[in-house]
Amino acid sequence: MATQYKEDPEHKLVELVVDGKVTKEDFDHIATQMEAFIASHGKIKVLEDIRKFSGFELPVLWDGIKFDIQHLKDISHCAVVSDMGWVGPFSKAFGVFISCKIRTFPHDKIEEARQWLLEK
Repeated sequence: MATQYKEDPEHKLVELVVDGKVTKEDFDHIATQMEAFIASHGKIKVLEDIRKFSGFELPVLWDGIKFDIQHLKDISHCAVVSDMGWVGPFSKAFGVFISCKIRTFPHDKIEEARQWLLEK
């Protein structure tokens, strides 16, 4: 799997790691766990650690859009951590369309990203 998923119930925080190509299996695994976490904890925060992104399988695009629309109001804050130059501007542009507060951080500031989420 090119993804990892971790929950911190105490802080209502989900951490996702992307390191390669995201498959339908990866997405389904994460979506199922995240939906259960949201059902148990209400509004959550997300840290996305994008180490390497080699694209995704085509079905992930549609499933991702449906997931985002369905859970638009279930995520209060999102920290996007990556050294890939296009990720920051893309995250900021996407942030215009959602109610979630988004901040981007370089990978060497991942602890600062976690702290930002813990303070929210």
